Amino acid sequence: MKIEILACTPNPEELVERCGRICYDSFERVNPPESTKKLIEHLIRSGHESVFEHACITFLVNGVSRTLTHQLVRHRIASYSQRSQRYVKETEPQYVTPPSFKRGGYEDGVTASYEIFKHQMEECWKTYNLLLKMGEKPEDARFVLPNACETEIAITMNFRALRHFFKLRTSKHAQWEIRNMAKIMWEKVYLIAPNVFGDIKFEE
Repeated sequence: MKIEILACTPNPEELVERCGRICYDSFERVNPPESTKKLIEHLIRSGHESVFEHACITFLVNGVSRTLTHQLVRHRIASYSQRSQRYVKETEPQYVTPPSFKRGGYEDGVTASYEIFKHQMEECWKTYNLLLKMGEKPEDARFVLPNACETEIAITMNFRALRHFFKLRTSKHAQWEIRNMAKIMWEKVYLIAPNVFGDIKFEE
């Protein structure tokens, strides 16, 4: 999994403060960074998070599965641009393996789960490439590809939507892959806007 920031609102916390002070007509209190931190803390405490919508960020995420992106797009207040399986051929096996799968040989006469999974992935791609050779369109051949198939996606969220995303996906009950992604995203955006995202905690 690789995540990078493609774009972000310049000085997002200062923008949040500027917009927030419109609501309270309190520009005489502006004295960054102290006033910025205090106002953002007040906005979070009071639940006045609509002000965070003025700041946005765009991430580029590589090497995640379509299982993850199926969950991700349920976060509706966002914009997504994903690598197409309709127009881009998936001729080489590229997939995400759950780390919980047991590796190596046989266990009590039963093939380890990793070996079963790997074999199934190979079969999926063999079938996919066979269908392409038979003249089938990629948009139809892709029906045999698994949710484990790697993909690339650009994600744009405003800071309010991103806070909501983190609150849901940092839970210990979140699926492992999207939780890992959320943690990396949080680490990156925290460096940009620590006051906006500093109250988000990852459950152990």
